[in-house]
Amino acid sequence: MEYSHYDMKDPYKKLGIRRVINAATSLTRLGGSVADPSVYRAMEEASKSFVQIPELQHWAGKKIAEATGAEAGHPTAGASNAITLAAAACIMKGTELEDYDPLELETWGGIAKKLPAHTEGLKTEFIVQRTNRNVYDHAVEFAGGKIIEAGPTEEALHKAYNDRTAAYYYTVRSGADAQPLPKIVEIAHSHGAPVIVDAAAELPPKKHLRRYIKEGVDLVIFSAGKTIAAPNNSGILTGRADLIKLAHLQSYPFHGVGRASKMSRETLVGFATALQLYLDKDEEKTFKEWQKKAKWITDQLKTVPGVTARASHSLHEAQEPLGRILSQHGPANGTSNAHHCCHPLVYLGPGYEGFEDVGNALRVTQEHHVLAAIGHLHQRVADLSSVEGATRKRSHRNPDRLVPECLYVVEQPRRRRDPVLEA
Repeated sequence: MEYSHYDMKDPYKKLGIRRVINAATSLTRLGGSVADPSVYRAMEEASKSFVQIPELQHWAGKKIAEATGAEAGHPTAGASNAITLAAAACIMKGTELEDYDPLELETWGGIAKKLPAHTEGLKTEFIVQRTNRNVYDHAVEFAGGKIIEAGPTEEALHKAYNDRTAAYYYTVRSGADAQPLPKIVEIAHSHGAPVIVDAAAELPPKKHLRRYIKEGVDLVIFSAGKTIAAPNNSGILTGRADLIKLAHLQSYPFHGVGRASKMSRETLVGFATALQLYLDKDEEKTFKEWQKKAKWITDQLKTVPGVTARASHSLHEAQEPLGRILSQHGPANGTSNAHHCCHPLVYLGPGYEGFEDVGNALRVTQEHHVLAAIGHLHQRVADLSSVEGATRKRSHRNPDRLVPECLYVVEQPRRRRDPVLEA
């Protein structure tokens, strides 16, 4: 199997920026995914004329609703923006904002501007299990919401509800002892409160687009810049029509909390094109292609002394099939310089947790994700496994810890701990 296309002309060289070999899947910080060429052609066509953005959003929202089986949908500038708009919609539920239509001339600006700072008299509390917190839920606070932590028990979740509760918030990848999503839906709906679910990274499989709506969730968030392979700054908010309308009334191009999170007409058309391509894709065929690449990369890695490798994941899990490596060697002797042996930069993930004993050599002690599709990663792993005396720089996470300057970084494997969602 050849991967010569990875050696194509570097478009960033003339900018003086080092390109990255993406071995960490569709991370936002690396630019998301790789869109089909037809997506860019559709975006170019969209650039040739003008349009009323709310009408284009409404059109894209219908595409989302069809794909997810929901009453309505709304395109957003990424998943985090979708969380903020979902929270804003729940806060403004029951207010005079419900009387307005996003397809009409904007006359509700004064009402929308209550968020995030002027929330007197509004329901602003979002109940989250203590074991279900994550780095993204602060997007709720951008809308003026307040996170209320509750213990992961039915009693605690019921007790946390009061007349200031706007919604229950749930992230699919929750802690091991968290109450499962069906139970959260049951508890929330017993109080007449909606449920917001962050399922940003839960594709593939494709069936997850409809899964959470079927389970009774009121608003669901997906990233569109990952597996869907839409422009990186695109996301999905889908669910109840009344809440989606409230989210739309507070999004760009209007003057609510979503004003700054713009999606151009080109991005909106590109997003809708990518979504349709994803829906039309033969998922089984695509998965087999990924498996073939995963096998190839693991076969290459197995030839590196001290390294064992295996391919993992099935089509029924919310992840791409990945090659996984586990280095079993200790500190090695060598004098190669990490900065020179690792160009272009090979990026495995956003953390340094897999590094141990970096003062002497690079020793990988955890399994970490390696996206199959990197033809020459074998040599990079071989080079880096024998680093000693490499130029190092301070870790941005731990200033007292030194890491190789090339930033060959790793990510702890993401674990699916919710047995209900895995069933």
